[in-house]
Amino acid sequence: MVFESTKTLSASLEDYLQAIFWTAAAKGAARAKDIARQLGVKASSVTGALQTLAEKKFVHYQPYEAITLTAEGFDEAARVAQRHFVVREFFVTVLGLDEAVAEEEACRMEHCLGDDIAERLATLMEFVKAHPDMESGVSQLLAERYRSAEIPAQVRRGPVTVADLRSGQKAVIVAVRSGGALARRLVDMGLGRGALVEVEGAAPTGDPIRVKIRGYQLALRRTEAAAISVVGK
Repeated sequence: MVFESTKTLSASLEDYLQAIFWTAAAKGAARAKDIARQLGVKASSVTGALQTLAEKKFVHYQPYEAITLTAEGFDEAARVAQRHFVVREFFVTVLGLDEAVAEEEACRMEHCLGDDIAERLATLMEFVKAHPDMESGVSQLLAERYRSAEIPAQVRRGPVTVADLRSGQKAVIVAVRSGGALARRLVDMGLGRGALVEVEGAAPTGDPIRVKIRGYQLALRRTEAAAISVVGK
């Protein structure tokens, strides 16, 4: 499942993990000074946090060297980032909050939201996207359809894909859910796990989708974009 976690981190350590996650996605690795600047903390605080994360096997860390996430650290960071994305999208899309307010509140809630609530919130967002003209009775309709399995399990639990992102949104790739020639083509284009991708727009018909990755602009067919699972920023 997208939201399951095997270890518990404090909110502070999750913030450090997120800082490394996004910095490494953009630059390939993170430096202690990058993390200190992003979080607005002292270098000594960064050192202590990195040592703790290294002990928990979430990061590769040696003093004065570049910092990268372990496979487990990447998955944990992606989980928190996905929570943040789902909560913020709910606030903006369903509650109609200002994006800045939604971002601030999502930063608070990403640390305390339980797995089951996060799953159900993601389900709600998928339901709303599938029924944009719906005006009332969201909770009741969602509960009925969830219980009756009208919403397929892969939709309820599936991660966001590049095809779901709006123009201007950035995200980190967590998996390419395809095989054979398509998977090789996407990876050869730079669309591999851990890469930062930004959606620039789409054709009037919605296909293809224009993206930017590592400074290059690419055009993806919607089917290709839908095969790339991401966590949004």
